[in-house]
Amino acid sequence: MTDVQLYLAIGLPTLLLAVGMAGNGFLYNALSARMSSLEARMLALETGLYQRLDLLTGKVTELDTRISILEDRWKS
Repeated sequence: MTDVQLYLAIGLPTLLLAVGMAGNGFLYNALSARMSSLEARMLALETGLYQRLDLLTGKVTELDTRISILEDRWKS
């Protein structure tokens, strides 16, 4: 086995391993950024949902008050 063959036998797999690790690191960072973005969107949607729920609860309470007034008038 010549020196060139030895260098290729050791260097080529090492180079491929390094490229694979760098690629995995890049993919991990991209996935992490995407997950953070999705988390932020979900929190925004949740906040909007809670605001709408509070509005709906207020309207139901107002309707209940009106119905109670009408019931009191009807009983009199």
